[in-house]
Amino acid sequence: MKKKFNILIIISLILGIILGIYLPNVAKNISFLGTIYVNLLKFMIIPIVFTSITVSIYNSMKLKTKTHLLLKTILIFTIMFISTFVLTSIIVAILNPASSYKYDIILWQGELTKFNISDIITNLFPNNFITMIENNAVFPTIIFSVICGIASSKINKGPSVINIIDSFKELFNKILEYIMYLTPIGVFSLISTTIANYGTSIISLGAKYIGVAYLCSVIAIIFVMILPVCLITKINPFTYIKKISKVWLITMTTCSSSATLPYTIKVCNEDLGISDKVTDMVVPLGCTIHMCGGAVSFALLGLFCSHLFGITIDIPTYLLMLVSATLINMAAPGIPNGGIVIGATYISLLGIPLTFIGFYSGIYKVLDMIYTTLNVTGDISANVIINHSLDKKKSMWYTNYIKN
Repeated sequence: MKKKFNILIIISLILGIILGIYLPNVAKNISFLGTIYVNLLKFMIIPIVFTSITVSIYNSMKLKTKTHLLLKTILIFTIMFISTFVLTSIIVAILNPASSYKYDIILWQGELTKFNISDIITNLFPNNFITMIENNAVFPTIIFSVICGIASSKINKGPSVINIIDSFKELFNKILEYIMYLTPIGVFSLISTTIANYGTSIISLGAKYIGVAYLCSVIAIIFVMILPVCLITKINPFTYIKKISKVWLITMTTCSSSATLPYTIKVCNEDLGISDKVTDMVVPLGCTIHMCGGAVSFALLGLFCSHLFGITIDIPTYLLMLVSATLINMAAPGIPNGGIVIGATYISLLGIPLTFIGFYSGIYKVLDMIYTTLNVTGDISANVIINHSLDKKKSMWYTNYIKN
């Protein structure tokens, strides 16, 4: 079913391009379909972000494991994510793939907010809850969700509260799943309208986007994940790649860290000889809160769209991008193409217009293949580093697995 749906999206993308080229007036007349699709995505942003992050934070606080091991895991995940985000930002800044093409700024309403430090801090705390929802204020929602998750873990009725929120999360994800069925229609309308307005040069723009995404991901895998493992553990890089590459075919075909989880655990335990206790904590946690593919996705999407619309990203805004990407990454819905919703949430948070999200929806399947591979490779590498840091396992692991 999922495979057929992805094929349908690709067909919709192709048909939209054809309609935009040969019948531009018709494409413009059906633009309302794309508008409805984008509005539905925006409608689900606040409910999805609040329920997903609240439940995720609560579960993290309630993990029954040694505190130092949990903190070490979260620290390594965070370092990997930030390193990947910054590395991607540097590559995008150098290549600037959107430099030769810009949307007509008149077609979108509003400007990217010019933040300063005091504005950022003040905007985290809206004066009432209803205003936060009405304004679709994502970043305050993230902060509120984190506070709710922590507070729920500290009260007696916390489990009851989280059960209710988790039920709403399941409900919202089901609604979102229904909305995602409209993706082929949304892609068809949005891409045809875009082609009608801007011509076929947008196609080459999409190809550039995919190329830069894969380049950034491969570089991140090498320099953020493989190289640190080899330097810390002294393992031969080719040996390490040979051992972990077994999961790459699974990640490229399933596009799901969760679906790959059994294979990831097997590689960690059997091929790399990592302790079951470490793997059973690190890898499942990584599937929830550690998505280095999201680091590439968010950095590229935010900077690409800002360049595309001729918007300058200053340092405070970039810091906002980094912090929000780190937090919102935990809210990725566990449904097919859920990254589209998170992408829409992210650029909406930055005040960037959602015009590009239709084209992004059409190419997301291709992007998700490498993003998932990046996610799982990061989980494995973090697992190796944490296992190696445990004194009891160092000598046995090195003797039995690295040397052989």
